[in-house]
Amino acid sequence: MQQMKDIFNQNVTIVGTTLKDLTQGTIRNSDVVLLSSLEIKKIVKPFLPETCQVIVAKRTVNIVRLKELMTIDDYSTFVVVNDNPDSTRETVEELKNILPNHNFIPYSGEEYVTGSFDYMVTPGESNLVPQTPNKVLDIGPRVISIETVVDLQNIFQLDIAYTLLMQHYIKAMVSATSNQMKVPREEVYDENKNRNFDSVSYNSSVMASTLKIAGEMAKTSNTIHITGEPGAGKQMMAEMIHNESDNQRYPFYIYNCLDKDESMIDEALFGKKEKGGSVLNAKKHGTIYIKNIEGLPHLMQNKLANFLDSDNHKRKIRVITSSFEDSFTLYSGGTLSQRLYSHLSSYTLNMPSIAERKEDIPILIDAFKHHLNKENMRFSEEALDSFYHYDWPGNVRELYNLISYCACLNQDFIGIHDLPIFFKGKQSNSDNGAVNKLTEDTKEIVKKIEQHGFLAESIEMLKIYQQGKAENISYGRGKIRQLLEAGGIRMSDQQLRLRIDVLNELGLLNVRVGRAGTTISTKGEKFLQDEDESLRNEI
Repeated sequence: MQQMKDIFNQNVTIVGTTLKDLTQGTIRNSDVVLLSSLEIKKIVKPFLPETCQVIVAKRTVNIVRLKELMTIDDYSTFVVVNDNPDSTRETVEELKNILPNHNFIPYSGEEYVTGSFDYMVTPGESNLVPQTPNKVLDIGPRVISIETVVDLQNIFQLDIAYTLLMQHYIKAMVSATSNQMKVPREEVYDENKNRNFDSVSYNSSVMASTLKIAGEMAKTSNTIHITGEPGAGKQMMAEMIHNESDNQRYPFYIYNCLDKDESMIDEALFGKKEKGGSVLNAKKHGTIYIKNIEGLPHLMQNKLANFLDSDNHKRKIRVITSSFEDSFTLYSGGTLSQRLYSHLSSYTLNMPSIAERKEDIPILIDAFKHHLNKENMRFSEEALDSFYHYDWPGNVRELYNLISYCACLNQDFIGIHDLPIFFKGKQSNSDNGAVNKLTEDTKEIVKKIEQHGFLAESIEMLKIYQQGKAENISYGRGKIRQLLEAGGIRMSDQQLRLRIDVLNELGLLNVRVGRAGTTISTKGEKFLQDEDESLRNEI
């Protein structure tokens, strides 16, 4: 998006969106849609009006970033690392065309690279490069090719000479290589996608508790501060709170404090003119979500505190803020001023990470498949199991990106070997010693169940749920009690509820409200498998 802005300046209005944020109505009939790959076109098709024009961008390496590579002796051998096999092959071909006297080999995704080579080359994917003693050359992300730029010029019928267009193109590539990239002036718009609490897919008790607290906060007019790891869903939560509040009929503004200088923030948030995106001092109603509050300079923090000092009932704009760390940690470290901290510390909401709600992974995957119109896509047990053993540092956003990648493969069945390189690489590292750890986990689960005194009953319940899963059946408590009685185990409804609650807290069951019923989790199936293996070993 920034490359297009650098090239076309004020001639074209350019708006970026992600697959996750794409909804019906995002794209208008008269819009021109520029896609980053052919695979994405299959996914976004349901969101595209019939009359809009769609262009799939051609990508190429940024030749401005090849200076170091060009100085290397001819006939050197390079291993090329990119984020998926198709992109890797394209990058290899582009490098061969530009530097025909070198040998370029695509990286296969293995942890160790066999064979002799001199260097590794990657277009902005250094995190995927395996550990080797060889030098790594990062040539920066691939850019949109000049052919695509010319196509766009023709579509919009822009009266720009080819030489001038080429100058803008080169300037954009140089800009992309700069360590101090110019941050464009960011105006503040209504970015409400009309999501509410019903938009959240979850089974976990921690998410249920979070939504309950958020619902209570939404009823007030107080300033709310949301904390959580990157990708946990803080922005979505802020929007949902807005849409559950008295402000729901007014705009929902978003402003990101990161990588902005003080004058830019001052103009956007506190400027006196409505034109240009000023929100807090403009005569407007609604909610503004100020994300990454840790990036707000102290002078701007005091200005925001002055605004929050005014009477709640007189303020037309409600403020919701967010940060990665909690407000007390930011205050203790000197990042957050005492005045602003006093406003943010009272109504604080923490968004749980996926590590805290792994039982939500299956229902999140189903929701993402529905959004991407890929309900028929299925994952192997090995692939699903790998999701539970992964740390998900990018949280819900990273899970969505992975499911989007799998959707782009256009396959109904996804096995472990179909998962992207970035996932498999981290997965292989995180699985070291997984078998031994699983045994220790099983012992810990047994210990916790035995504290309540019903290990044998719990195992029988899990076996019933496992059989139901195999037959694609979910059970309510009444049916479970009936099946247990058939096996000679009798218990009251209260006893059954207690056992289900304990198994749910341990992550062995996925407890759903209503007709959806309850099913055994992947962790529960692993627990049964380990128990059976332990019994066989004793025999």
